Parts: sequence; structure tokens; C-alpha cells
Amino acid sequence: MKEEEEKEKKRKIGKYFSSHKLLYAMLIPMLVYFLLFNYYPMLGLQIAFKDWNPWKGIWGSPIATTGGELDAFKHFKYLFFETEEFWEKFGNTLRISVLKMVFGFPMPILIAIFMNEMLALKYKKVVQTISYLPHFISWVIISGILLSMGSADSDFQLFLEKLFGKQIYFFNDDNYFLLLLVISDIWKGCGWGTIIYLAALASVPLEEYEAAVIDGAGRFQKIVYITFPAILPAVSIRLIFELSGLTSAGFDQIFNMYNSTVYGKGDVLETFLYRQGVIGGKYDLSTALGLFNSLIALFLTLVTNKIINKMGGEGIW
Repeated sequence: MKEEEEKEKKRKIGKYFSSHKLLYAMLIPMLVYFLLFNYYPMLGLQIAFKDWNPWKGIWGSPIATTGGELDAFKHFKYLFFETEEFWEKFGNTLRISVLKMVFGFPMPILIAIFMNEMLALKYKKVVQTISYLPHFISWVIISGILLSMGSADSDFQLFLEKLFGKQIYFFNDDNYFLLLLVISDIWKGCGWGTIIYLAALASVPLEEYEAAVIDGAGRFQKIVYITFPAILPAVSIRLIFELSGLTSAGFDQIFNMYNSTVYGKGDVLETFLYRQGVIGGKYDLSTALGLFNSLIALFLTLVTNKIINKMGGEGIW
């Protein structure tokens, strides 16, 4: 009896794949892409445990040694215990990431709720278009605009001088530079971040709002009991991604804006990795740094997902 059931099960599975073979064939390019550009490069992580020799390559380079003895964790020990610069960059990264998350994470939620409450479709589309546009402007262009605005005696600086009594040079002061990073990041990403929330709200039946009105619910009550619960699963998933990226402060933005004057609070792990690996040629050290960064991100993803599931929310899995 069991053999017949297994045969019947295999027959159904074979029939299913046979009838959907074209759909599965469409997955092949995506699988090849991920294998070549996401998984195969992971073999290069072994450089973090070796003394990199460009002439010998990844596989030929010897295991790292200290004083003639094998020490695979040599580069990690150097980062964690022998250089204060690493911990300074790590602290800068966390500071910038936390500031961006605290002030930037709620903004797409508020904008999505605001647009959902707009009754005039014409104005709603205008607001959507204006809020989406900054996402498509590269940080190279944005940094160029901000640098010109921050230059001495520019129109913007003269405006600030009339407003505050002095010119404010955002690129010459650590604290002002942090403020600039947070504000520009929110401006660039908040509109685009609303897409997932608006998609979730599109699935809410209008009858729920109509029933709430009949029951005497006001606008604020409808937001609390209908709108926000509808986007809560999306909020949970986005929160997981945000927390998993705490060790990534935004390389493109900072690299195009920072300078040696604001290294005290503006230099982060990613820019430090760039200078060590690409400019300094210390590929083994920079790979160790990148691996540490990835492990922290993985740990934060697992922990955050577990906490959200325990609280009754919807995690990634």
C-alpha cells in the first residue's frame, strides 16, 4: 500500500513539473546569475584567513602566519585588538545607521498614510511623483549640489547667514555633517520607501472604511484600527532589513560627501574597507573586515526575525 502511495505521489510530482516546465525553465537565468555573481564570489572569503599573494591567487596563497606559526585569524586579531581605528569606524557606522533608522524609518510610513488619506486623486499622483523623484538621482549628483550649496558665500549660505546670523559649513564640522547625512538620506529614500506600504493599503477593501464611518469612527481611529494593521506585516519585514543593515551606513552617500575634515564621525567601516582594500591593496585585511560586517548583518537578521515572530508579527520566515 505504501509503495503504491509513493508511486502515486511521484507520478503527481512528475506530472506537476511536466506541466510547469516552461515556468521552471524561466528560473534558470536567475539561478545562473545568483550562482555566478552571489555564491561563487563567496569562495574568495578564504582570503580573510590567508596572507594574500596576488601572484599565487586565492587558492595558492598560504594560510596566514604569525612569527612563523599558522594563525588563520591573524587579520581579525589585528582589526579587533591591534588597531583603535577599527573600533572608531565601527562606532561611526552604528551612530549614522541608528540616526538614519530612528528618524528615517517612520517617514515612509507617515507619507504612505498621508497619501492614503488624500481623496483628490490628481494631487495624490503629484505628491507620489515628487516624493519618488529623488530616488532616481545618484549620490554623485546630490553630493555635487550639496557641495556647491555648502561653499562659502553661496546663495544658500547667505540665506543661512540672514536666518541664523552665520554661515554653516556642513562639510567642515562633524556634527553638521551627520545632520546633512541623515536629512539627505531621508529626502532621497522616504518617497520610494512608501511603495511597499501603498501596495499593502491597496488590498484593504473600501467597505472596511465605510463600515468604520457608520460605526462612528473618526479619521484617526480609522488609521489606528484599519490602515496601520494593514501595513504592519510590511513594517515588520522592512524593520528586519533596516536592523540587519546597521553595519552598513551607506557607502555611496558618504564616499561622495566626506573628506578628511569630518573623518572623526563621518568615516565608516565601508569607506575604511575601501581605503584598506582598493587603495591600500590589503585585500586579506579588507576581506576580513567585510566578512565581519556580513556576519553581524546575518546575526541581526536572525535575531530581529525571531523577536518579531515571538511578538506575533510576520517575519521573513
